[in-house]
Amino acid sequence: MFKSFFLIIGTIFLMELGDKTQLAAISFASKYRPMLVYLAVVLGMALCTVISVAIGRTAATFIPVKYIKIFVGILFIVVGIWTLLSR
Repeated sequence: MFKSFFLIIGTIFLMELGDKTQLAAISFASKYRPMLVYLAVVLGMALCTVISVAIGRTAATFIPVKYIKIFVGILFIVVGIWTLLSR
């Protein structure tokens, strides 16, 4: 269980590093009190995560996990290519 927990923490940390959310937090911190920005970012990310987990859990009851992984992998690649080509 701890192995999975730390795998998830590490993956999310690396994926969010340099993300638009981080850049927005830097911008807000330059204008507002850091603790306010921190709490707002944590709550915003928590809400986003709760919604994502609920969608993932619901999808897994109707669609085999194998197909969800394939779909998410393809979506990740498409978004990456789209990001590269939109520059």
